[in-house]
Amino acid sequence: MKQAVAPRGRPDELWQWMEDNVSPDVMVLTEAKVPDGGPPAGWQAVWEPDGIGPKRRWGTVVAGRGVELVPVTEMTVGRFRRRTVPLTPRIPAAAVVSDVVVEGERWATVVGLYGLTTDLDGNKVGHGAFTLQALLSDLLPLLSSNRNKRLILAGDFNLCPDDLRQTIELPDLRNLTDFTRSSRAPLQGCTRCDAPTPKECGHFWTHRNGNSPNAAVQNIDYIFASPDLARELIGMSGGVGDYPDAWDVSDHAPVVADFRR
Repeated sequence: MKQAVAPRGRPDELWQWMEDNVSPDVMVLTEAKVPDGGPPAGWQAVWEPDGIGPKRRWGTVVAGRGVELVPVTEMTVGRFRRRTVPLTPRIPAAAVVSDVVVEGERWATVVGLYGLTTDLDGNKVGHGAFTLQALLSDLLPLLSSNRNKRLILAGDFNLCPDDLRQTIELPDLRNLTDFTRSSRAPLQGCTRCDAPTPKECGHFWTHRNGNSPNAAVQNIDYIFASPDLARELIGMSGGVGDYPDAWDVSDHAPVVADFRR
């Protein structure tokens, strides 16, 4: 879920809305802030307090209730000569990595990602392709580790479906929106849809691109998961179709995946 720092509700309002309307065990918030007093009662959170930079005092937040979150900041790599390498995304706070521990065992590793709509020099380009590719490159030690057997990537990628398909390759992960789209009605007017035919769309309207009645219908928020986790998926919901009052707190509507535990 994207917080949308400026145009919508305060951080505490968004967290309360998520608790009341989604009731997640784990959530990823992008372009977000933790409430001034810290995570609300019962919540843990992993985030960079300084945000992305002096002009962007916000970032990605991984938060959880009823689970333990353990930040992942380094990886052990190499089959024979084992060594430890830091996980240091080049855009601070745009990517946050945490293990989710349930009853003392790592259930999955969650990566919260935000694709800034700039190139790597900070020039505005209107999409997240450059920053998303860079962040995934920085996270390669994680993506190629044994953690990829139970791995979730989630966030606002700032890419519509066909642009996403042309921009990144994640062969070891499943796009859960696509994985389940046959269970949903087509999204009318889906922008840059990559479905073979309009009847096979099944995307979520996750981004309110302006207040015009003719605003583009955009799916730019995603959850990817490893095949093992995809097999444990029991349902998905998302977009303004399932969360019609999401626009009251953000210009994004959540994408939600339910897994067996």
